[in-house]
Amino acid sequence: MFKRIKPVCLALVTMGSIGITAMSAHACNEITTVALQGSDTAILTVRVNDVILINHKGPHSNAIPANFLFEGDNDFQIELVTDDPAATGRAEVFVACQGDFPEEPGKNQNVLAELHQKGAGEQSTTFQAGAQPAFSYLTGEITTDDGLLEAIEVMYQAAADGDTETYIAFFEPMMTDLPLAGGPPPEMIKGMVAELLSGKYTVKSSKSIQVNKILGGRAYQVVNSKDQGPIQFEEKTDVATGRTTISQGAFWLKTDDGWKVFRP
Repeated sequence: MFKRIKPVCLALVTMGSIGITAMSAHACNEITTVALQGSDTAILTVRVNDVILINHKGPHSNAIPANFLFEGDNDFQIELVTDDPAATGRAEVFVACQGDFPEEPGKNQNVLAELHQKGAGEQSTTFQAGAQPAFSYLTGEITTDDGLLEAIEVMYQAAADGDTETYIAFFEPMMTDLPLAGGPPPEMIKGMVAELLSGKYTVKSSKSIQVNKILGGRAYQVVNSKDQGPIQFEEKTDVATGRTTISQGAFWLKTDDGWKVFRP
């Protein structure tokens, strides 16, 4: 059911979350964030440690936290896909207080790295991060993606069958990682999974997906053409604003117990 397709773009980016430098002003919950700005005539792809952060089109700016950081060197890359030699793409990594409204690239403080591309092409650099919580990917071994598509198929079938026990077992590292990042506790994650498998949602699978090696080969990001995870839950009830759609299964890590999802 799950068929791999070649990535259209090879640009790389990862998200960062835990603060890494001292902020001189008031105390805050520091996060590492990427601000970006593109052009109407180009697609700007941003990656950190090979994790696709966003495929962005348009001149407006955007900012997204960068999770998946290493202590020390972290790779930062942008790629601009365009036929317009005057098109530009810009992105910068900076440390901010969680909840603050970020500025467009070039106007933020505590900048760790910045990149600017004009016309088609890519740029890359590195930035430094401090110690990270004991996230599962930090101890992951470099491996191939053998067996990953089969694991996704099993996870999808468990969702389609309403097999909560099998489905939730794929989230073991995520239930450990998310509380370390200030996310929900395991019981809340289990409750959300039970809601998805309660019959209120239609389970769908992405017909074509791309498998991207990330974090130096320690893990893999699996997405469809819309950068969504391969397993889709679509709300059955029609509402005025449309149906809620939730995707899962985007970030995979090979463990002693097989392939597991360490982020949604």
